[in-house]
Amino acid sequence: MLKMTYGLLYNSRVCCRSASIFSQIKEMSSSTILETNLQKNNLNEQTDEAPSTPPATEPISQSQYKALKSKSKIVAAAFASLNKDSNKIEVEINTPHTDNKISNATNVDELLSVSNGEGVSRRLALKIVSVLADWTSSKKIRLNDFENDYRFIKLCKVLTRIQKPERYAASKSEDLSTVLSVTADEEAAKLIQTVTLIQMVKIMKTLSLKKRRSTLLLRTLAYNICGNLDRLDLKHCSDLLYSMASLNFIDENLLSKVALDVCHEIETDSEVKKSTVVGSILTSLGFLKYKNPVILDCLSNWLVENCDICRSQDVFSLFITLATVNYLPPDFEKLLQVFSPYLTELEAGNPSVWLDHVWSKVILNVATPQEISHILSSDFLTSLEGRKGNNVSTNLKILNINGAADCLIDGYEGNKLPADSPLRQLVIQRRKEKTEIVDTIVTSLKNLMSIEKYLRVNTNTGCGFSIDAECVLDEKFSVKELNSIEGMRIAIMPLDYHDMTKGRVEPTGINVFAKRILEAKGYKVLNVPYNEFNPQTKLISRVQYLEKSLKELVNKS
Repeated sequence: MLKMTYGLLYNSRVCCRSASIFSQIKEMSSSTILETNLQKNNLNEQTDEAPSTPPATEPISQSQYKALKSKSKIVAAAFASLNKDSNKIEVEINTPHTDNKISNATNVDELLSVSNGEGVSRRLALKIVSVLADWTSSKKIRLNDFENDYRFIKLCKVLTRIQKPERYAASKSEDLSTVLSVTADEEAAKLIQTVTLIQMVKIMKTLSLKKRRSTLLLRTLAYNICGNLDRLDLKHCSDLLYSMASLNFIDENLLSKVALDVCHEIETDSEVKKSTVVGSILTSLGFLKYKNPVILDCLSNWLVENCDICRSQDVFSLFITLATVNYLPPDFEKLLQVFSPYLTELEAGNPSVWLDHVWSKVILNVATPQEISHILSSDFLTSLEGRKGNNVSTNLKILNINGAADCLIDGYEGNKLPADSPLRQLVIQRRKEKTEIVDTIVTSLKNLMSIEKYLRVNTNTGCGFSIDAECVLDEKFSVKELNSIEGMRIAIMPLDYHDMTKGRVEPTGINVFAKRILEAKGYKVLNVPYNEFNPQTKLISRVQYLEKSLKELVNKS
């Protein structure tokens, strides 16, 4: 009887959902019929006899009967649920990549393998089960070839899952899980335009949580979010910025839209009282190195006006972000007056947090000699090291602060690192992009000077950064030996993509600080930004650019 039941179920394509087949499925989903038929016909499948032939085996045990009963309920409920689904979504979603896998499957294992992974949608489950239906009705396979397979059981559970009515109301796609469950980026990108603005934000956030950095999908999301005229609230802006920072995805148009929506929310909504959301936005802007004076001014003003509800860590985040992008808001003096009494080492709670705060003030050129001296004291450095010692980033910040004490503060008499401190000899590793542009500059300078005699490369300053290339030129643009007391000492400092801010394309705070240190040491600094000097251009163009830039630098002096 069960074989007849499944034959009846599978004779018509499930995805067509004809009214007659669903009415028959619903009638057969009663537990009495299924229990009786399952006990009889499971044995028929095992003996491969016709349904009308009495079974030759002994009756099954009670435990076997219970297991079969439980399984039958899942399968029957799955097929019964198809009748409900047929009235809710009739829109077909084209997924050629997945459809090809299903149509090319030649056996049960290949077909069920399409459902591997998380987030199987109901639509995918329907397609796979419908093929199994066709194969079974045409006797290509038997029921017991797949009924115990965990993947088939999973598909049944997907079909029997209770659906909330509102999930079908907002968009053409089943829900945002449909997009996330599609493994092919091209197919998922096509579905983005069918979801709402809020769902796009949720998709972006989910991608960041799953560390799924699909450039095509992210660009499609950014394009559709920017094209949507609805405004994002502060929380969704925070989620977008966090996702972009986590995935290292930079889209100038999306950043611009988020910045405008953040400012609109803060300026028009007097109920904005969430310091945590503002702090999250500030932190993400710092990670993204996004220099937009409008949003930075807006956020700093909000912190000053709401200082009574602000968390100290959110103000610390503001300082770090301002230092990263090298920006001082117009009301910065007021900000210092309001928060300086509260931003203490005790309030920071952790030596590394206090180090970051003082470092940010050093980069912004507003740190006091007392703050610098305290950081460089042996007691603080010992507390900072802890059990595992400092990482490279921490050591570089200490060297930056010590460099400010050595070169930028007149009459400084506070603590400094010893001259023989191992930190001063810290080897700084270049990024691959930075190495490429430095090597190209050195190669180009061969046409202007003997680089073995007149050019020094990768000089450690002991201040947390290196001089990429240096030479000595006199006022007539003649090259001098490196130890010559005549002429000008030129420090050539290339700036790659990571050395520049987004929004306003300018050097980051640490690169501006390095220039101040070198100028204090007597160098003339030539910055070579990546958007002006392309290593892929012809040699003659690169040489002409460097020669012109060096002559302009010499003539300014």
